[in-house]
Amino acid sequence: MNSKLIWLLAILAVGGLGYYLWNQIPTTPKEQTLSGYSQTLHDSEMRAKVAASSANSVEVQQAVNKYKTDKGSLPASLQDLVPDYLDHVPGGFQYDASTGTVSAAQ
Repeated sequence: MNSKLIWLLAILAVGGLGYYLWNQIPTTPKEQTLSGYSQTLHDSEMRAKVAASSANSVEVQQAVNKYKTDKGSLPASLQDLVPDYLDHVPGGFQYDASTGTVSAAQ
């Protein structure tokens, strides 16, 4: 046989073996890749922020309700709740003085 043909067959055999072995490597699930881990971490952080904001919202709303019970009217602003009803006014909230509703800032 011709030496060029032998080399060509050897290269094709090694390439075929490499392709076969490459396809035997299991595919890594998306959540186990760096981008998947980063996305999962980001999603967890967002859920934690929402949970914390929700808890703070309930606390501020309760302070507004207590202020109304004690004074007979709604506070003009959330700052009126400090220091008797809240230690400080947490950020990220909107307050409607006409209805006494506290909501997360958009």
